[in-house]
Amino acid sequence: MVKSKDELLADYPDRTLREKILLLSSLSNTLTECTISNNYRVPARLHEPLKLTAYGEEKVQQFLRKRIPYSEARLMCLLQFSWVDLLVDPVETNLTELREAISDQIKQRELIYPFIFGRLLYDKAFDTLNISDGTHSINLAETSALLTDTPQGVFQENSFITGPYGILESKQWRYYPASRSVNLYHCSDLSCAKIHPLYLATGRDASINKRRADASKILRAESETPSAWGSFLSQIFDEIINPDRDNAADGLIPLIGEAFTEAELRTLACWLLDNTRGELRKTFADLGMHGRAEDMTQDLSRAQLMQLCLTLEDKMIIQGIDGVIRETAVQVPRGEIRRAKVNGGNRFGKFRLTAEVGYRGTRIFSDTMNMAPLRLRHLVERMYRVDSVEDREELDWQLRSETGETLEARLDSYLNRHSPEEAAKNLILARKSNAVTACEILGLPDNSPEDPNLMSAVLWKLGFPSPDLSDPHFDFWRLHEEMEDMVRAGATGPLPPSAEDFRGIAANYFVQLENMLDDSLAFTVWALTNDHFADRKSFVYSSGEDRVESYSWLQRAVEAAGDAVLEYGKKNSLYALCRGFGRLSSELKIVSNERQRWERPVEDFPDWVDRQQLLKFPFRHTIPFLDLTDASRELIVNRLQEVSRILVSNNISDARNSWLHGGRSTADFDEVRSSLSAIRQAVQIIEDCGFVRMNFTIASRQMDAYSRSITRFTRPRGYSFELHLPSQYDWLGLPTFKTPIHVVTAACFSAPNHFLRFRSEIRSAYSEMWANYPRRKPRSQQAARALTEASAQWNMMNGSGEETISPT
Repeated sequence: MVKSKDELLADYPDRTLREKILLLSSLSNTLTECTISNNYRVPARLHEPLKLTAYGEEKVQQFLRKRIPYSEARLMCLLQFSWVDLLVDPVETNLTELREAISDQIKQRELIYPFIFGRLLYDKAFDTLNISDGTHSINLAETSALLTDTPQGVFQENSFITGPYGILESKQWRYYPASRSVNLYHCSDLSCAKIHPLYLATGRDASINKRRADASKILRAESETPSAWGSFLSQIFDEIINPDRDNAADGLIPLIGEAFTEAELRTLACWLLDNTRGELRKTFADLGMHGRAEDMTQDLSRAQLMQLCLTLEDKMIIQGIDGVIRETAVQVPRGEIRRAKVNGGNRFGKFRLTAEVGYRGTRIFSDTMNMAPLRLRHLVERMYRVDSVEDREELDWQLRSETGETLEARLDSYLNRHSPEEAAKNLILARKSNAVTACEILGLPDNSPEDPNLMSAVLWKLGFPSPDLSDPHFDFWRLHEEMEDMVRAGATGPLPPSAEDFRGIAANYFVQLENMLDDSLAFTVWALTNDHFADRKSFVYSSGEDRVESYSWLQRAVEAAGDAVLEYGKKNSLYALCRGFGRLSSELKIVSNERQRWERPVEDFPDWVDRQQLLKFPFRHTIPFLDLTDASRELIVNRLQEVSRILVSNNISDARNSWLHGGRSTADFDEVRSSLSAIRQAVQIIEDCGFVRMNFTIASRQMDAYSRSITRFTRPRGYSFELHLPSQYDWLGLPTFKTPIHVVTAACFSAPNHFLRFRSEIRSAYSEMWANYPRRKPRSQQAARALTEASAQWNMMNGSGEETISPT
């Protein structure tokens, strides 16, 4: 008799037993997803811990009559787990012995799992596998070669974690199950940001795999419809794992696997060894490791470190990541946001949660649902206990200016009318107990209430956008205003500045001026001349390597023009910088006259260009300047020339010596005033045109009944623009608006307001780890591969060869 889910729930009401059933199911799934060789044989130890039900024993006998070997017949009951009834007895089966048996098989590499995190398999697949666009799987020989000399894969299903140490048990139940479907390659389509999976092979000729079809026929002969055990397992999974949680931290698994270098992960493990009250040390001790944290971890691989750290609760891991960042043992620069790369697309639970790291620490958030306002309200309700009369009165007093019939209505009104920053600051800092409670809930350290940056940390943890609003020209403009003040005082004031004061500020001012001009010129050259669409990291500027390439490009232009005076490289003089904008302007004119030379090959266009008619591809040239509107190109050429004219005509490059070594007469101050005015004018042109890496962030967004949106962006000193969506340019790979962006407002490729926009990659250990990612093989190689496959298939059909290529 086939039982319903409700009947099964009634048969197994005990939570402990339900957990054991779920863990048995986990081991079944883990075995199903491993890779084995064709000569693999099931050892007795792997099936002896199993106690089968009467129904299971009956099926084993039927399997034996089909000449399925005894060991395989018994293990198939675990792999199938249930049909009309449960095949494995969850009460009598020795779960510990079964786990240890599977664990030993993993440590002996009889069962193999791919280590999917980081770059190891991704790079090895690129370097060794001959795959083409659309390939979905590889054969056993290719799988074996790929996994040779790589660590056992780290996966977690419920409390069991696979890895180099076999199977370890975690104090935190998570769901990141083993799978032979592995994200391994990027296709040749430059507009495709998706990383494509390959399905790894397993030994189909191994007896356990070869005879499973026979076992399946026997089960289906009894009933085509299995029992409701699948629904039952799903029900108890929901009860125990609770995927409805708004703080599910399963995303920590890919985060620690891919957002930290191996050295940083080792630092994290050391912190956890020394700051988790012996929890992690006990795991190390069970594996025979003792001593100083640094000594125990120094030779451990990424996979080993991951598996060990995941034995801890999520809360401890988050505290550890936050701790090493706060103590600068792991340096995450301001503005950097670290995410998993290869496996960053996984989302968890009903809220589709993921994890990321910034300089304020770790956070769990959803990028498909705006949870932050809801979390802020919940935080307020936790700080002001709404079931306490005293707290309700206190909150009511705080909200006394709001309208609403109830306290809850007034709270809604308050949170909707005020910015998150203002609401959080006013309510959290209203009393010390609120700040302490907020820090405890959000996992901030005990001394956070005294931290002047508490609010930015709170908003980050809640999931609000945390843009880096720092103005890259702040110090320049501050010193510029100080210089202007000193000039006014020197020319007309009763107390003119001393020579020492003047020279000290002037020296610092020129440092800022040179740095600003250097960064702006390099960025502008890169923005207007680099093929961003074909770049490995599309529309992303690196102040290291891209700066070097910009000045190499400018130096080649100078040499081609026969200008022996100018020289560009690692260190640029103020003289060269002042003339660099004009030199770029001249080169852009030359490029325009040779525009056919820079046409993009048709084969490098995105696949979607000719397959639909709604979206447009404007980047028809490999130099983006050529794809701007006529008005933009003219404006850019003129503005660049004007910047140079202003700086050169006012002898700004010669001003340093006269300012630092000249006298302090009225005539001197008049000359300085004139120079300062020219510099102000030139820098304002640079900023107004967007020839600078200033961050635009979202100021507001409106949406109408037709899902048309208007998003207004702003940046320091008040410049703003609007973007209307949807647009015809949504598939270009331009940076999204979830992070701060640089907008070259003079570079419009479609009027009125579709501008070139970029984001910066901050140099760090993380950015260096992913420096040449993604990797793509040229389409010419892909085409050759496709022809080879077609030839092989034709030979197979005609009996003139044998198949050696995996099916695609």
